[in-house]
Amino acid sequence: MGRRKHIVRTAIITFLGATYCVSVLGYADRFASSSIFSPVAYLTLVLSGLWWGPKGIAMAAFLAAAALMPRLWGVWMPDPWGDTARTLSFFVVAIGLAAVRAQVLAARRAQQASEEKYRNIVEKSLAGILVYRDETILFVNSRLQSLLGYEEDEAIGRPFWEFIHEEDRAVVRRRTAERHSRRNADLHYECRLLSKTGTAVWTDLVSSVVEYEGGAAVLVSVYDITERKENEEKRRELSRLAHRQEEQLVHSTRLAELGELAAGIAHELNQPLTGIKNYARNASYMLEQGAEDLDEVRENLHLISGQVDRAARIIGQMRELGRRSERQLGLVDINAKLRETVEFVMPQLTLSGVHVTFSFADDLPPVIGDRIRLEQVFLNLLTNARQAMEDMETRRLEVRTRYEPDAALPVVVEVADTGKGFSPEVGPKLFTPFFSTKTAAHGTGLGLSISLRIIKDHKGAIEAAGVEGKGATFTVRLPAAREEEMQEGGETP
Repeated sequence: MGRRKHIVRTAIITFLGATYCVSVLGYADRFASSSIFSPVAYLTLVLSGLWWGPKGIAMAAFLAAAALMPRLWGVWMPDPWGDTARTLSFFVVAIGLAAVRAQVLAARRAQQASEEKYRNIVEKSLAGILVYRDETILFVNSRLQSLLGYEEDEAIGRPFWEFIHEEDRAVVRRRTAERHSRRNADLHYECRLLSKTGTAVWTDLVSSVVEYEGGAAVLVSVYDITERKENEEKRRELSRLAHRQEEQLVHSTRLAELGELAAGIAHELNQPLTGIKNYARNASYMLEQGAEDLDEVRENLHLISGQVDRAARIIGQMRELGRRSERQLGLVDINAKLRETVEFVMPQLTLSGVHVTFSFADDLPPVIGDRIRLEQVFLNLLTNARQAMEDMETRRLEVRTRYEPDAALPVVVEVADTGKGFSPEVGPKLFTPFFSTKTAAHGTGLGLSISLRIIKDHKGAIEAAGVEGKGATFTVRLPAAREEEMQEGGETP
């Protein structure tokens, strides 16, 4: 095609050049000047300059020589200076056209280079790119073709909405409506696209309004995030599995602590059972003797009822601590929960010869928490304190609360003992899983690490301070319930 075009152009230039030469040489003696043939010459120069560029200067030389040839042959012509100026103008026109053509070609090459550069950027981009107008696809790059499995001619001309997963179309329509309400603002959102095979591809989209081929259009950059979404789902599944395992571990730890408390609980249950037996005997004896005053019988029956309630309360606490439960958040009275937990382990503390003192703040606000899990933390701290004092002469346990209204975690609980304490080197390791200063028969080393996790779940903190041979203090800090939270509901059951 290019060779044919060159032949045609050469033929046209040759014809025009020959026409000028024949006209000048053949008719010069009939006209006063050769200027009458100049239009043919200039047409020849213009076409040769536009088509051949600098080569057109050679044509100017040829035409100039043809214009001067009659004089060289002795033909008389009255305007020698006009013919001379005209021949010089041939060179000026040819040189000017060559320069213009060079500039045009340079501009065209620059434009082609620029287009090629941006085409390479678009085609080599890791992002899929599409352009649509009036919901019709106008352009897709190779990355998007590869991502969705479409060829270019298959994608162009299709409605944009065919590429959007049907479950996400409502969301995308709301997003595009936002663009109009916000005066063509850029949009950034995630949605699923549909491949040619119907497979959903998770993408991160960024769209902008641009000028494309003489009109406003929407440029969409598409980033494949399918792998990220799959990894997120795997992380969620692992998190759910870890949560279930944590629940099982917390439950197992509670059962282990109940096992350690078994002797004290048996002792505590034995007391109400013995009382019930004795009061029942007394009431039976009085009835057998025909006692006229039944007030003493009623008193014994009342005492029996109280002992039954006491035993039921102990068994209920054991059942609550022993059962597996999901997190149930609500208002918790920390003072009441501490007192209840201490009462539960009091038989064990009494058997170990531990003297317990309380110092509870009257203005302590409630916290939002899980009552059973907080009880497990306090139970662990009390049990650790009792075990730490087993070989000590002085066995004193202090349970304190205070309110620090200006602190970030204003509800403070302290459990202080006169046990064996710990060295500065041991302190940072106390909350490490499976680390323990106890003998193998006194625990697994998980109690404090689980307690730390529970308190962190409650947005709180727990810390330990101690001196070797002089006891230890464990401090729990929790956020107070906000006013609106206290108005929403009461303490958890």
